[in-house]
Amino acid sequence: MKKFFLTFITFFNTFLLFFLCLEIIKIRWQFSQEYENNAYLKVANNKLIEINFNLKTEFYHLSSPAKVERHAKEILNMIEISKVTTINYEE
Repeated sequence: MKKFFLTFITFFNTFLLFFLCLEIIKIRWQFSQEYENNAYLKVANNKLIEINFNLKTEFYHLSSPAKVERHAKEILNMIEISKVTTINYEE
């Protein structure tokens, strides 16, 4: 009876150790996946920061007063008023 009990405890401990080893392997695999996801997110974040910088630069360039003035002169054919003249209409 004692030998059976010791054999049972030995197999139970071996079985428990086997499942603990599998759990450790699973947790290590999850950690590696999380590190990979973290690295991917860092790369994506850097790309988004670069795109944001480019978009801000383009916005400031397109909305600059010099660009607006050039657009008004060249495309809309507007001219700068250099001298104010008054016109009086007589009836």
